[in-house]
Amino acid sequence: MERTDGTLDKVKILGRKIFFVNPSSKIENHVIRDLRDNEYEAYCIRDFRYAKYVLTTFRDSVCLIYVDSGLSYTTWYKFIKSIESDAKLRGVLIGVLSERMPQSKKDFFLLNTNLPCGFTMTNMPFKDIFKRIQMVLDINEAKGKRKFIRLQLSMNKRINAFAEINGRVFSLEMLDISSVGFAVNVSASAASAFAPKQLLRSVSVTLEKKTFVIQCVVLMSKVSGKVCNSVLFFLNPPAKFTQAVKTFIFEELDNNMEEILGCASLDKTDYASLDLESFGTYGEMSEDSDDVIEEISEAEEIEEIEEAAEADDGEIIVEADEEGEDENG
Repeated sequence: MERTDGTLDKVKILGRKIFFVNPSSKIENHVIRDLRDNEYEAYCIRDFRYAKYVLTTFRDSVCLIYVDSGLSYTTWYKFIKSIESDAKLRGVLIGVLSERMPQSKKDFFLLNTNLPCGFTMTNMPFKDIFKRIQMVLDINEAKGKRKFIRLQLSMNKRINAFAEINGRVFSLEMLDISSVGFAVNVSASAASAFAPKQLLRSVSVTLEKKTFVIQCVVLMSKVSGKVCNSVLFFLNPPAKFTQAVKTFIFEELDNNMEEILGCASLDKTDYASLDLESFGTYGEMSEDSDDVIEEISEAEEIEEIEEAAEADDGEIIVEADEEGEDENG
């Protein structure tokens, strides 16, 4: 069904949020970090019971589901089919990730599910997984026309800026920021100092308690009443500043997501008990030992603990509580 509410036009411009549901440590600690470094708005949701609430909030997002743990393959299949059948989620683009799914079960998923983001096997080096997922995201226009994530700054007290021009100091009311520039308001009386192509040699940006002095070029300006709205481009900023801005942006995005999840109600559907035939499946999903998720080996546990200790990526993590542990083995 074609959407007529203008949402698709918005997606083409702004792109899509990317949610990794139940990701492996390899995905969580490496791939998501690299996607964020490359300006993809990627998040991690460990507890699948939050997924539908999030997807209903962001109905044109990408949802990549790791199916090797947490639930059986059959139960993950039912979960995915329930998303497909929900009219509210028709704009969600689903993909499946697996490291060890048997070929017969992979074929079953491909035959019976609609996967715009494909089926990605992750039994390969990190860089190859990243390239594969990046290709899938680009095909589905996850970035849209924008190339950089832009954070709205409504009365944000963690960041402030001012510019020194010809001995005068101008306070900048920051409207939004990306890793390459920001939009600001200044007094209309200062419009001449913020004319397009004007080089600003001393712009101070304070993130938390750390201040950076950088150069900016004015890309555009528009006077409206008593305010001059200007877009400033960072000119050859130091790498530490760019990384600090990216870190700040994702910290704020994660904080925003946590607020949304604070209002979430857990999905209490017992997907394991749903009738497989009710989804109109073709072929059979055998309920043999391959269909029961194996316990993580001691070696894998140690690897995950080490990777988690090294990782400090700032992505949103939605933990399962003890009572929410999978009951299906």
